[in-house]
Amino acid sequence: MSITQLAEQYFVTPQISVEQVEAIAAAGFQKVVNNRPDGESEDQPSSADLQAAVEAAGLVYVYNPVDLSKLSQNEVDAQQAALADNVKTLAFCRTGTRSSVLWVLLQQQAGDDFEQLCQQVSAKGFDLQRCLPAMQSLQR
Repeated sequence: MSITQLAEQYFVTPQISVEQVEAIAAAGFQKVVNNRPDGESEDQPSSADLQAAVEAAGLVYVYNPVDLSKLSQNEVDAQQAALADNVKTLAFCRTGTRSSVLWVLLQQQAGDDFEQLCQQVSAKGFDLQRCLPAMQSLQR
């Protein structure tokens, strides 16, 4: 599992499996945020299965699915609410990109420079170019 740290308490990763949940808990994560809608691929574990495994491991589970073609302030607000308690959080989607997009939007709403945030995330291996059209309506 490849985990990328974007902030002190915010980490992103590609799709996780039920079998990886114990390792996530052992790594000190307290919360898992699922930004991937159910049913994107046949081999994808369901949100319900992941939630059961995450909660059985003693972690908090949040389901905030993101479809970039329909990205709105609602998903950004839900991600912000999920992060409000400032605990070590692992957010995931298919590749980690949508979880990174939400982090960029949250940080720019807090006053950070959008271009610098995109460069920072790109330097960590996430190409946000294809996401820019979806993000533009939420830039401040």
